[in-house]
Amino acid sequence: MANAEKTSSGSDIDEKKRKRKLSNRESARRSRLKKQKLMEDTINEISALERRIKENSERCKVARRRLDTLESENVVLRSEKTWLLSYVSDLENTIATTTLTLTHSGGDDGNVNAEIAAGDCRRGPWQHSLQSLASFKT
Repeated sequence: MANAEKTSSGSDIDEKKRKRKLSNRESARRSRLKKQKLMEDTINEISALERRIKENSERCKVARRRLDTLESENVVLRSEKTWLLSYVSDLENTIATTTLTLTHSGGDDGNVNAEIAAGDCRRGPWQHSLQSLASFKT
C-alpha cells in the first residue's frame, strides 16, 4: 500500500510539474504576444510621427518662402516710404518758399506768373525722380 501511495503521490507531482510547465509556456506566449503588440504599436507611432515631421517640414518650407517674399516686399515698401517722405518734405518746402515769395512780392499778376515759372523750374529734379521711381517699381 505504501507503494501505491508513492505512485499516486509521484503522479500528483508529475501532474503538478506538467501543469506548471503548461502555465509557464502560456505565460511566455502571452508575454511574447504582448511584446510583439508593443513593438508593432511603437513602429506605427514612429511612422505616424515621421509623417507629421515630413508634413511640418514642408509647411515650414512654404512658410519660410512666404516670409522671404514678405521681407523683400517690406524692404521695397520701406524704401518707397522713405523716398515719398522726402519727396513730400521737399514739396512742402517748395510750397512754403513760393508762398513766402508771393507774400513778399505783394501778389501782383506779373510776379505770380514769375513765381509759377520759378516753381516749374523747381519741379525739374522731381520729374527725374518720378522716372526713377517708375523704373524702380518695374
